[in-house]
Amino acid sequence: MMKAARSLLKTFMEDFVGSDNKFLAGTWCVAVFIILSFGFVLNSETVSILGIAESREFQVNFDTAVEIKQIHVMPSQVVKKGDLLLELGQKELDNQLRILRSRHDRLLAELKLRQEISHLTKDYAKMPEGADPLLVDLNDTKKEMDLIENRLRNLFVFAEVDGAVGAVNFKNGEKAPAFAPLLTLVPVNPSYINGYVNENLHATINVGQLVDVVSASGHKIQGRVVSVGTRIVQIPDRVMRIQTLPAWGREVVIKIPNANGFLVGEKVTVKKSWGITLFSTAQAEQADAGTDSFQSLEEIYFPTRITEQFQPEISGLTYIPEIRQFAMISDDYPEDHPWILLMNAKGEVAEQMLPVEGLDKMEDIESISADGSDIYLLSSLSATKKENLKEARQLFVKVKRNGIRFSLDKQVDLRKALLPTLAAAKDPTLQEIARQSQGTKLNDLEVEGHFVKDGDLYLALKRPMIFAGEGLILKVKNMEALFETGRILEKNVSVAFRFPLRLPHKTTSLYLSDMIHTEDHIYISASCVSEKCSAVWKINPQTSQAELVQEFDVKKLEGISLGPSHHQIFGVFDNKKGGKFITIPFAAAQGQQ
Repeated sequence: MMKAARSLLKTFMEDFVGSDNKFLAGTWCVAVFIILSFGFVLNSETVSILGIAESREFQVNFDTAVEIKQIHVMPSQVVKKGDLLLELGQKELDNQLRILRSRHDRLLAELKLRQEISHLTKDYAKMPEGADPLLVDLNDTKKEMDLIENRLRNLFVFAEVDGAVGAVNFKNGEKAPAFAPLLTLVPVNPSYINGYVNENLHATINVGQLVDVVSASGHKIQGRVVSVGTRIVQIPDRVMRIQTLPAWGREVVIKIPNANGFLVGEKVTVKKSWGITLFSTAQAEQADAGTDSFQSLEEIYFPTRITEQFQPEISGLTYIPEIRQFAMISDDYPEDHPWILLMNAKGEVAEQMLPVEGLDKMEDIESISADGSDIYLLSSLSATKKENLKEARQLFVKVKRNGIRFSLDKQVDLRKALLPTLAAAKDPTLQEIARQSQGTKLNDLEVEGHFVKDGDLYLALKRPMIFAGEGLILKVKNMEALFETGRILEKNVSVAFRFPLRLPHKTTSLYLSDMIHTEDHIYISASCVSEKCSAVWKINPQTSQAELVQEFDVKKLEGISLGPSHHQIFGVFDNKKGGKFITIPFAAAQGQQ
């Protein structure tokens, strides 16, 4: 077969073409191939679309009038999903809530008075549920209060998507009418192409078809057609090559990858995709690394709405970057119902008291920490002043946070789990802690600080003080197993750090009040027992050496936290009549010896 083909080709070349015409024959073959190729291309269907790279803009508005309390963003600022954009206020809701609270208290007092009179006159008969008008009115009032409190929580506005702030239409202190757009949020990159096919062009385009999207700078990506218009509309002037010449065509929407490198509003050209497209993206990030200067003690401002109900005794705080607020807890609450308070870096406490949904009772909360979207609360684990042990004072709680909504995830009686393990431990220090934890005024276990790191729990002991002038931090491994079983294995508890806890030129003893951690160090706060003094130390986990960072001539430094820029330590002092706060530059903390 091959021999026959060769013989036929040889005969054709020698008898028909000839040896002198081989070059001419080759040239003719190439010309015919080029002509056929041009014919194939020119007769193929083309797709030529002019369009604009766009994204869906988000508008922030409310169905009622609001007051702009604080704007946390500027036009063109890039934000991430969950970042705090605005803090709003609604005095009408505040007034309604105040009236409802007054009504609730009056109804509750009337109900209690009626019950007392019924007991005294021995004319008490329990009415069926729903048959007592006073109780129905009380329950309805409580539901209305809950509804308004939920609406007040929504006055913290968070970014729904990653994007850039478009227009900011109001300023701090201004009032916005109902449904007025407060600001707009635009995704950083466009998500689709809004294009048009001229009606005079013969082009077939189908949903699902792959196309190449090319910008004026030559950047090219691949997209997919998701919608083709069924009517003829006027093509916007901007996408026309000759903007003074009107034209009509069909609308086409093309979905493009999120990482596309285009600018929102950029003009592009769309063509049929013939091959594989290489995607190219460019990203640029800027980081602000501002420095903070040392501040003197400043007052914490509590709104009247909070102080009318109780006087907070701040015992701990932790910073939540997503909402740019400190979450704070108090030693005591009305009826032992725990609330979380929010405070900004200026010491201004928000009016909303945020409940932990599902956590009805928790007493003597001494510390709070954050690990991602999880919040942890810890009671003191100690007995009451009357030497009574109560489960509500022995809780370690894991809380889930969604925006500024907090809900109970897990809880455990930590005292009940910890003390038997300490008593059975081989370490004499752990045994001594268990021996001295007798639930009395003089001898008991008390924990005032904690943090969670790599799934382990660290506890800062206020007492018992096993060795005078020494601080002690315990480590409990496998915190999740603790929540699941309610028990601590002997191998999972140990002394993490022990270190001198003394101030230069002072003889007074101190007690640990809180602690936080960074990647490289642990920072602890302590307060003097008999003198007006407090201090912050830095511990190197490798050497367990404690270095004094800052000393204060004020008692009761109750809580510390990393500050908003993570270049500072933020501390709060409790003085029974309110509270004070202070910031320490992080650079000074690291350089202090």
